[in-house]
Amino acid sequence: MTHRTLTHRPLIHRTLPLAAAGVAGALLLTGCQDETRLTQLDQSQVSTEELVGEEITLTNEVEGVYGEEFLTMGDEQTVVFVTDMPAELSPGDEVEATGTVASGDLFSEPGDRERLYQLTDEENANYLVNREAEPYLTDATVTVVE
Repeated sequence: MTHRTLTHRPLIHRTLPLAAAGVAGALLLTGCQDETRLTQLDQSQVSTEELVGEEITLTNEVEGVYGEEFLTMGDEQTVVFVTDMPAELSPGDEVEATGTVASGDLFSEPGDRERLYQLTDEENANYLVNREAEPYLTDATVTVVE
């Protein structure tokens, strides 16, 4: 059976409220919390366009690991597409993820649901597929925080 890599691409950008005073260059947004900093920014008052394309670092606990392709972190399960998944990474590990902010409907291609079924159970696959357009990280480097 051939496995198709899940797609992730920016689609139509929705206006997300983001509370960043000024977004310039690489942002370092860290701190162990229940929500990732990206979710906190999503719930503030600055538009998504100000963060899309910016490099940021998030530090939080891993909620789910989906093959070598992506992980979710924080209570809201921010999606992080990983360039090189750390060996033996598992839920509950504290990680630092540095990547580029993108926004869109993550799993909208017809084959995405089938691929997710290969990576997780039906309930998690449906949860990931049925989420609204949201900010996420792409091309992320992930390291385990000791």
